[in-house]
Amino acid sequence: MIAVALAAAVGSLVALAIRPAGSKGGAATSGTVALSPALLRQEAALRAEAAAWVARQVSPGVIVSCDPAMCAALADDAFPKHSLLVLSPASPEPLTSAVIVATPAVRDMFGSSLSTAMAPGVLASFGSGPAEITVRVVAPRGVAAYRAAIRTDQAARKTNGAALLNVPRITVSAIARTQLAGGQVDSRLLLAVASLATNEPINIVQFGNIGPGAGPGIPLRFADLASNDQAAHMTSAAYLRSLRASLNSATAQFRPARIVQVVGPGGRSVLRVEFTAPSPLGLFGTQGSP
Repeated sequence: MIAVALAAAVGSLVALAIRPAGSKGGAATSGTVALSPALLRQEAALRAEAAAWVARQVSPGVIVSCDPAMCAALADDAFPKHSLLVLSPASPEPLTSAVIVATPAVRDMFGSSLSTAMAPGVLASFGSGPAEITVRVVAPRGVAAYRAAIRTDQAARKTNGAALLNVPRITVSAIARTQLAGGQVDSRLLLAVASLATNEPINIVQFGNIGPGAGPGIPLRFADLASNDQAAHMTSAAYLRSLRASLNSATAQFRPARIVQVVGPGGRSVLRVEFTAPSPLGLFGTQGSP
């Protein structure tokens, strides 16, 4: 599959939520939590933190469900208003959304089914206890279908990540090797690395995710690349320009959201190539949406 992706890159660059009875529109079975003034202040701070994360890390092209206060905070952080679905106690399950921001108010609306049936994947988590806010991936076809799609996608990423380890122009650190071989890396990153390797030698320092508390199985959405490579026979500045030009020439689906120079492990300067959440599934196969 990576061989196919490399060839393509040269040419074009390549369940109904099960809530306890009576939980809708009122207190969940576990009980509606009355937040104290201190907890309300904590929630406001966490809301601001979560809104800033979503505005930067979640694709503006997907629908995000949120309570009115969180939606207002997201709009203030310049997340597109047309991509926000405002929830109320009378709202049905927001299964047309890609992401839901689970604040205390949203947990009161949907009860325990929010995490067990409707949105099992955690992209990021802020705080803990009653004021905790989690950013979750919605599973419109239910948890079983979501987990099956994750397993299938990870198997494909494992195969294609392992194939990249055999590309002569790609050098990887020990941690990046483990991440690729384990199928942990976002498919878009695998394709981006494959594309870059058709033009220049690539040295991968590590892959990762930005944000606290990502759940198991969430693909790694950024790659840190060495900002210079002796095998490229270029100055560091020329090498970085070449990498940026190659990445920016990709089609929209495979174009990174951000390409920035940052300080990586051990104080090393790296070029961070970053894609938005949630990671698409099935790019290496024919499976549908989870």
